Amino acid sequence: MFKGNIFSNHNIATFTLLIMSVQILFIEGWAVSTPKVIFMALTPFIILFRTQYISKATIFAALYLIVTVCFLLLKPDFRSSTIYYSTLFFFTFNLYYNLVFHENVYTIDDFIKILKGLIYAYAICLVLQQICIIIGIRYAPIINMMGADYYSFFHLNTLAIEPSHAARLLTVFFYGLLKLSQYKNDGIPLKISALWIEYKWTIIAFLYTMICIGSGTAFVGLAILSLYFLKREYIIAVLVGATAFYMAVPYIDYEPLTRAIEIFNATLTGDTETITKTDSSAAARVNIIVDTFTHLDITDSSIWFGSGTDSIAKDGKYIVSAITDYGLFSYITKLIFFFSCCFTSIFSLETLMFILLFGMNIGNIAYGFATLMVFATIKYFKNNYTNEQE
Repeated sequence: MFKGNIFSNHNIATFTLLIMSVQILFIEGWAVSTPKVIFMALTPFIILFRTQYISKATIFAALYLIVTVCFLLLKPDFRSSTIYYSTLFFFTFNLYYNLVFHENVYTIDDFIKILKGLIYAYAICLVLQQICIIIGIRYAPIINMMGADYYSFFHLNTLAIEPSHAARLLTVFFYGLLKLSQYKNDGIPLKISALWIEYKWTIIAFLYTMICIGSGTAFVGLAILSLYFLKREYIIAVLVGATAFYMAVPYIDYEPLTRAIEIFNATLTGDTETITKTDSSAAARVNIIVDTFTHLDITDSSIWFGSGTDSIAKDGKYIVSAITDYGLFSYITKLIFFFSCCFTSIFSLETLMFILLFGMNIGNIAYGFATLMVFATIKYFKNNYTNEQE
């Protein structure tokens, strides 16, 4: 994972990804992490001395921040700390992006090892936490257990703040593994049998963690990843398996899975009240997607210019906060940043993850930017590894 000189560009990039990918709660706490803020505050200086490129990430991040600040300055409740915090995240991403795209710090095998290492780390931490639960220990800071009320054998946070964060991260890590393996195979997706031979223990660690952390989000992630295998040769087996699984769920006594199916059924109605009654916790995320697609009024000037930081729902409808706070103009520049620097295509599983797992926005949160770094690295190898092979 790390190699050579401790302060090499490779190790700086790897450390940047790792510090954003885990949250050691007894050191960092549950909210704003002081160690992360200190590191992010150093990234402009690291860029200055290590990778002085004005890259796409620099240009589009600057565009987003300039547009956002311009509209926020028009609001009476302008909160500068939020912009400072956002700027730190974009500087951190810019450092990582420049090291990957311009300093070429990774080979494809390097990054596969990093993704595998992260998946194993999450799995091992989960197993250790489960052992503690079995023997009656609920507070073990060294393995990220802080005595949370929700802890149970099948509901643990592993190396993240909460199970749903871990689910999103692991989905993206495993997706990265699938895509990089595809690029190594001349752009042809590996068959399931070949993936099993190559990554058996990684697959076991991934599936065990996703199933046992107790998050409905994990099953959404697994459903999205299953679409990767929806090839002509597998389509009948996948459809039959998915149908059988869907019908069997009511007979499986596992709350996260049951919740995921119930919220899926409620979402099909398109009625946010039904979704809220089904699962108020999941509704907080799902209703944002539904309301944004169904109630975004582009004739309302406040939609284009925003209503200011932490603006509340309008008429009981919950639009993506990046739009209600900073406006549609700002949100469009943010999407330009995401699709130019991170996602390989508009019509891709990355976009589906962005919508279903992240609620169409990645704000000022470390694990979200960790996933953007992984997406960006996938994009890098799609553009470079395949070209090298031709």
